[in-house]
Amino acid sequence: MSMSLLADISANALDPGYAEAAERRAQSGPAPSGAVRFRPAGVALGLAGLLLATAAVQAHLGAPAAAVARNRLLGQVRAAAAQTQALGRELDILRARTAAQRSTDLAATTNGAALDAQVRRLERSVGEVAVSGPGLVVQLSDAAASADATTSSPQPNRVMDRDLQAVVNALWAAGAEAIAVNGQRLTAETAIRSAGAAILVDLTPVSSPYLVEAVGDPVGLETAFGASATAGLFRTYAQIYGLGFSYHRTGHLSLAAASALVLRYATPAREGAP
Repeated sequence: MSMSLLADISANALDPGYAEAAERRAQSGPAPSGAVRFRPAGVALGLAGLLLATAAVQAHLGAPAAAVARNRLLGQVRAAAAQTQALGRELDILRARTAAQRSTDLAATTNGAALDAQVRRLERSVGEVAVSGPGLVVQLSDAAASADATTSSPQPNRVMDRDLQAVVNALWAAGAEAIAVNGQRLTAETAIRSAGAAILVDLTPVSSPYLVEAVGDPVGLETAFGASATAGLFRTYAQIYGLGFSYHRTGHLSLAAASALVLRYATPAREGAP
């Protein structure tokens, strides 16, 4: 019984339905060479390629318009910057004329001359006028970028806004009469803060290397600043993190005037008072 079943299976291994289908294909002959079979995956790939090609063409056609718009915006920015600089120069001229006329008018009386001298001292202390003289120059800079630094992983060893604040405060404590950071004159109202990766000095961005110029007695400034805790801390930063830190005396510094100060409080002077 078992041997008969095995023999039957061996003789009829193929299902009769498969055999009939094979016989029909043999009778009808091979499929025509032009026959096309529907393949959903192939159609999807073809549509995706068409969409990519269309997007590339549209981007290429829109590139000139984008470049024109960008150049127009750059031109507007440059024109506005040039106008701002021209107005700044005009403001400096008008300030100088006003100060000269004020001194001439006040020099007519003894009290007026004393008042003019007091105004000049206050202008220097609040950064209203340009100053020049010997002093100390402190330079800070970011550490050199490492070989594995990328745009997604920025260099971590950078000078921060609090670092500039500490150096400026140490210079004031050392006896500085006027200070500027990268040409930006500091006043009692100046803010040094960060905005993202940038450092702003009175809303003006500054970048590494940072040049902190202090007008005053160069020997006294160098001695007091060099012995300060801030200078000691930055020497440590330079050794451990690679930050740039140096300072030196100079015989001449010229610091421009600060931006116009806003007068918030004022009281009328008594008539005849100095």
